[in-house]
Amino acid sequence: MKLLEALKMRWIVWAWDHTPNCAEMSRLASLSLDRPPSLKVRLKMRLHYLICVWCERYQKHLTFLHRAAPQLADKLETASQRTLSVEAKQRMVQKLQVAHHR
Repeated sequence: MKLLEALKMRWIVWAWDHTPNCAEMSRLASLSLDRPPSLKVRLKMRLHYLICVWCERYQKHLTFLHRAAPQLADKLETASQRTLSVEAKQRMVQKLQVAHHR
């Protein structure tokens, strides 16, 4: 069991030494949206994602925002036309007043 843990730790240290740090990864993730990185950089990024879940999540969030942003103007236009009914607004005010008095 200790051997497995030692090997795992050596793997993580090796990967950490051979990949960009997290700050550099965030820059590379942003740049990769504009132009694809070289094969070497892509491999280093993938290797880093194996040891750093936070950078992988950041990349996924960036990709989502990059794809969703162009559709935002259309969505905002239709969303601004929808409003709450008078009854719904009154219910919200009543609930807020009750919560405030507690």
